[in-house]
Amino acid sequence: MNNRVGTAQFVEIAAATQFQGPGALITDDYQKEITDILRRNSVLDGRIKYVPATGDISTYYEQNTVNGGEFVDPRNPSATATSNPRTPHGVKVKALTNQVNFGHYDVTLGQQQKNFAELKAKDLDDMLNGIGLAHGKALWRGNDTNLAVPTTLQYVGIPAQITNTFTVGVGASIVAAIRAKVAAMVGSEKYEVRPTGIYIHPIGHYHMTEEVRLAVESGKMSDPFGKTVVAGLEVPTIMTAAGLLPIIPEPFMPSSENKTTTSNMDYGIAIVTESMLEYHYVGEKGMYLFELGTTGSLQEQYVGVKYGAPVAKGPSYAHAYGTIERPAIPTVG
Repeated sequence: MNNRVGTAQFVEIAAATQFQGPGALITDDYQKEITDILRRNSVLDGRIKYVPATGDISTYYEQNTVNGGEFVDPRNPSATATSNPRTPHGVKVKALTNQVNFGHYDVTLGQQQKNFAELKAKDLDDMLNGIGLAHGKALWRGNDTNLAVPTTLQYVGIPAQITNTFTVGVGASIVAAIRAKVAAMVGSEKYEVRPTGIYIHPIGHYHMTEEVRLAVESGKMSDPFGKTVVAGLEVPTIMTAAGLLPIIPEPFMPSSENKTTTSNMDYGIAIVTESMLEYHYVGEKGMYLFELGTTGSLQEQYVGVKYGAPVAKGPSYAHAYGTIERPAIPTVG
């Protein structure tokens, strides 16, 4: 039950009757279980690392060098003092809200029909799910551009934070591009990088697996994929310089029309070190639910709130974000 009502009209009971007979007058009812497979969160949210925020600007330090170390004469050892600078970084905590109202008449009627408790529980849950949905989308597609000095009320999306980027042209191999980028990350002499997962737009995922299928059927290669279970899904894995990495379809991954060929789309793909993707929260890891009481219009008001913001640590070396140019396939819904 919610605060949206349709247009009411009087009807004859005969119009609402399914069957009349001796000892029987059957009218319409409905199944108590409401058909609902709506998406309510992102795959990433189930795997991101939640940590308490240190303040309104949640601050952490990053070290980007290890100085010193030199060869000397073993009979005359000497050393030069060095230091290792650490750079502070901050992420501004954001807030998401949602609200649902229950009218007094509808509440009373629902209680009389003995179905209000179930409907109220679902609507309160869905109100919180609305926050989770906005949160899950914004993890990838938040439109803010600065972590510490906000330009909008939304998150800075993970792709916008990552500065290590790559592209896969329409005629290039997606599998080869993934392996090459992972090899470049693991091959760093400066950072000990070990990516743990690859998030990809589902349409990009289709084009990648289709590329492999065609190559396998033509005898050009053997199937490079294994399988593993992540976030409740069985997904393929691909052998890389970082070992076997799961390839996780993420419906909220960005996609956009290609600027050169408008019939093609650029589908997002992110190679990430999940231990360095964090969500800095305030108060609760989940969401708060508040009952605000009854208003002058006899509306029961409930509000949900979530405080926090995502941050991709090591955006230039621990992760990589790319786009895959391929023919567009419309999504459903």
